[in-house]
Amino acid sequence: MKQTQEMEFSLVSKQSVEFFANMLGEIDGDTYALLRAATIPSDIHTDTDYEYLPESTLKNFFEVLAQHMNEERAGWLFLRTCREHYAPELIAAMSKQPTLKGTLEAFANQLQTRSTGAKVYLQHSANSWWLVRDKAGVNEPWFKYAEMFSVICMAEVLRALTNDQWTPARIGIQSQNRDDFSRLPSLEHAQFYVERPVTALEIPVSLLDFPVHVSSPRRSATLTVTESLSFKEQFTLAITPYLSMGKLPIKLAAEILRLNVRTLQRRLSAENIIYKPFIEQLVFDEVKRRLCETDESIIQLANRYGYSDSAHFTRSFKRVAGVTPSAYRKLSRSH
Repeated sequence: MKQTQEMEFSLVSKQSVEFFANMLGEIDGDTYALLRAATIPSDIHTDTDYEYLPESTLKNFFEVLAQHMNEERAGWLFLRTCREHYAPELIAAMSKQPTLKGTLEAFANQLQTRSTGAKVYLQHSANSWWLVRDKAGVNEPWFKYAEMFSVICMAEVLRALTNDQWTPARIGIQSQNRDDFSRLPSLEHAQFYVERPVTALEIPVSLLDFPVHVSSPRRSATLTVTESLSFKEQFTLAITPYLSMGKLPIKLAAEILRLNVRTLQRRLSAENIIYKPFIEQLVFDEVKRRLCETDESIIQLANRYGYSDSAHFTRSFKRVAGVTPSAYRKLSRSH
């Protein structure tokens, strides 16, 4: 995957990544290999202890999809999954508001509970109102398919909230190729304006006060973190789902996060963190929790965290914790 030189990265909810990971099933091939290519953990569809993943998983997903699926097929996949699943789930989680304007503001807030990097908002510009998605990375290989998905998703939300009173008329896109978007299903009658600073769908002023009836919001998994997290806190949340990959060398961690290795080293160093012992401590914090909360054997835990044998695992654990895994489990359950 192509790496960006960003100094920070965003977190997304596991729930969101799981939705996109389901689309990989539409590609002929080994699903686990596709998950690996997108750096999505193989246990994404199971009950897990982590709640967050780095946004890089979604960027990688769109790159993988672009490698295996042309624009037309991807457009139909996006429309079907948005119409049947994604848009209804977003709407079901929105707070109740009487008008379209208020509901779209709730929609923007709902997206922010799924990603710390989400920037969706209503804006009045050029005598019109627009539903705007502001996203950097237009020159990255993942961007076009991600923008296609976003345009279709926002359009489906607008249709659903207005009982099809809204129809696509003017749409601004950041991408350069108008034809890729004008052929998208359900958007063939819209006028697309390319190379805009943001992605934006026009909303007639007459619809802003359209009465919207959303049932009581359904509770769903949401992000409880904010962008004020330190780099150490962000890094810990983002890398935790990958601890079971074994020793997790810094090169692999940087690849997962789409960061340059030197950038990652520099950011960790700024917080007085040495990568290898820090990761080892994270691993054994997870091991300690599993020793206390599960009945997994020492051999199972050694295999889970990439140790070749239980003896090596036991020595490493004792060096960090001061006691063997078996002794730690016994002590924790005696209290």
